[in-house]
Amino acid sequence: MPTTTALPSRRRSRSTSDSPTANPVTQRLAILLIIVLSLPLLFMGSRLLLAGIASYQADAFLSDWESKGEEPSEHAWQIAHEAAQRAIDLYPVANGAYQHRLGLIQQWQQFRQPFGASEAEASRRAALEAFRAATQARPTWPDHWAALAYAKLYLLEFDAEFHSALAQARELGPWRIGINRRVAEIGFIAWPQLDATERESILESARRTVAYSPQEAKNLLAIAERTGMTDELCDSLSHQLKTTRKLCPL
Repeated sequence: MPTTTALPSRRRSRSTSDSPTANPVTQRLAILLIIVLSLPLLFMGSRLLLAGIASYQADAFLSDWESKGEEPSEHAWQIAHEAAQRAIDLYPVANGAYQHRLGLIQQWQQFRQPFGASEAEASRRAALEAFRAATQARPTWPDHWAALAYAKLYLLEFDAEFHSALAQARELGPWRIGINRRVAEIGFIAWPQLDATERESILESARRTVAYSPQEAKNLLAIAERTGMTDELCDSLSHQLKTTRKLCPL
């Protein structure tokens, strides 16, 4: 019988000795590299988490004060202030929202004091610095500029910074109702310090506020009454707007 000869295989099976094995030293170095690269991420993540917790704590205090409409106790204010500052310190980059909140907390310390009160100057000047930092961190956000203008109003500082901040708020948030209301309020209080062009801009913000909704119209009329600006507001409104909102003598 003919002898059967096995044909050679086109693919040789690799023996165990042929398979590449990673060098143990290389494996350890790779693991160490991964750990080293992960540490900054873990560190940054921890800071963001802690900043978020501090931010939530500060917001909770602000909400409580706003609902009560009362100046906080010294103890409550100190806790909120520390939480707001901690959030800023822990956040890796400049955060306009965090700076804005710090400014609000500074203002709440003595917000019942009248404009220009010397007793409240320290806290209000600290608020001004916080709002300046907010505008630098997020210069296109109109809320920061409106807050900066109001901080200057609290200090009765009607300088170039005040007028610029008021103009920036108007220009960056022309159709935002909250900005128009705030701009109108600041303008009504600071009316004697404004020139003719600024006054017309303030009245335009007031008209937009009144046109927005009956509730906004009612709120702005109350502001005008408190600031002695009822006649100026009513004279600026059209007959149709007065009729629609049931405001002012027709």
